[in-house]
Order: sequence, then structure tokens, then C-alpha cells
Amino acid sequence: MYQPKTTEDYLELVDQAIFEVQDLVRCAEEEDDGIVEFAAQLPVYRELAEALQTLRAEVAAGTHKFGDKQDLPFMHLVRQWRSRIPFHVLLGALNTAHKEGF
Repeated sequence: MYQPKTTEDYLELVDQAIFEVQDLVRCAEEEDDGIVEFAAQLPVYRELAEALQTLRAEVAAGTHKFGDKQDLPFMHLVRQWRSRIPFHVLLGALNTAHKEGF
């Protein structure tokens, strides 16, 4: 489904993931006292948002190393909170492209 072939494709997917996580942050902030479980995920979503911004900056600067066979630093969050991250497939695709390269 998500198979970036170039750095530009990868950046587009990172941007999409950033949009998705920022939307989750906004929703969790608005829930505040509403759905406690959702609002409780706010620290996870914020950490994920920060990690994606860092990834984007590295890729855009040309300093990100693809094909190193290691998981992206935020993948432990994705695995732990998969059921609470609706776009986990997108994050998995970013991780696969990072690990294997283009």
C-alpha cells in the first residue's frame, strides 16, 4: 500500500503521518475529561509527533540513513500502542522503507 520509491515519496508519507498524529493530539486534547483512555494517550501521541518531526528534518536535510536494518526510534511506541494508533500501517511502511532502503 505505502511503498515509497524515492526520498520525496518518503517525505510525503512522513508528512501524512505528521498530519495524522497531530490530528490525534488535537482530538485527545479536546477530549480532556471526556473519554479518559483517549486523553490518557496524549503523552504517547506527543512523543510520536516529536519523533516524526525529527525524522522529517533528518530526511529533508539529507542526513537520514536508509537501509540500516534497524527500527525507527518510535517503533516501540507503535508496537505498544498499535490499537490506539489508527495509522499504524503507515508508520510500519515508513519503518520498512527506513530499514530496507529504496
